[in-house]
Amino acid sequence: MTRDKVAQKIAERHPNVPGQLAVDVPAGEGKPPNVCDYGTPRCGAVPVRFYPNGWKCDEHQPARTSRRTTQ
Repeated sequence: MTRDKVAQKIAERHPNVPGQLAVDVPAGEGKPPNVCDYGTPRCGAVPVRFYPNGWKCDEHQPARTSRRTTQ
C-alpha cells in the first residue's frame, strides 16, 4: 500500500471499533491565567510557577523550594 492509501484508511471512521467516537469537542473555556497569590491584596503578577505554598511569581519565589536535608 502507498502512504496515501494508508493515511486514507486511518482517516476513515469505523463505527465498530471500540474507543473511537466522533464527538464535537468544544473549545477550551476562557479560564483566567494563574496569578501570583502572595500578600493581601494579592500580587497578581503573571507569569507564575506552582510551588508547594501556591502560585508565585519570580519576585515572591520561596527561599527554599527543595526539601531540607538533615545531617
